[in-house]
Amino acid sequence: MKKLVLALCAMGAATLATPAMAANTVDTTIVDPCSAGYVQGAVACQGYYGKNWITGGVGSATTQEQMDAIYALLNGTAQVGDLKPTDNTNSYTPPYTGDFSHVLAAVTGLSGANQFVFSNFYMTGLTVVGAHFGNNTDSDKNNVTAFWLVDLGATPTNAISLNGSGDGTSNAQVFATNVRPAVPEPATWAMMLLGFGAIGMASRRSRKPVLAQIA
Repeated sequence: MKKLVLALCAMGAATLATPAMAANTVDTTIVDPCSAGYVQGAVACQGYYGKNWITGGVGSATTQEQMDAIYALLNGTAQVGDLKPTDNTNSYTPPYTGDFSHVLAAVTGLSGANQFVFSNFYMTGLTVVGAHFGNNTDSDKNNVTAFWLVDLGATPTNAISLNGSGDGTSNAQVFATNVRPAVPEPATWAMMLLGFGAIGMASRRSRKPVLAQIA
């Protein structure tokens, strides 16, 4: 019984640690590490990748490359400095989950602007944004793309700003807004309840009646 309980607990812990978003094959071809602090309110960033990944327009299906980068951005570790994701602050508490299947908002022709204004699209809370740069002050490389997880707070806004110069900004897209921390799936809850039940049953069986002990 003790071995069964331990096995159930281990299975529950492993399932709990698995985010609700399905894993992808994370692209590792980062040509220069991005900085979370380059975008106002950002808690983490993933990149830079050495090409333009901000393609298509509003309603376009998220590409596999974009999905891989977003997965890495939202499923790193809370540890600062381990490059998982590329850079993050102490406010980063992964994993996060959401629907990233389509581009929600897009802006093109930034021409070096240090603010991404998404017209009539308003965002709140944790928001995933990606941007392409011909060159910028945050990267030593040209023609690069990175993704940020930005905390925009509770007041709706249609703009995301950079800290400093927007040199080289080209285009940007929003992939998700009001992103939430990942929660256990129904199967996880079922496994946890089963484990707790087994622990309780084992505990009751291990108790011996007081009269039997005296005898």
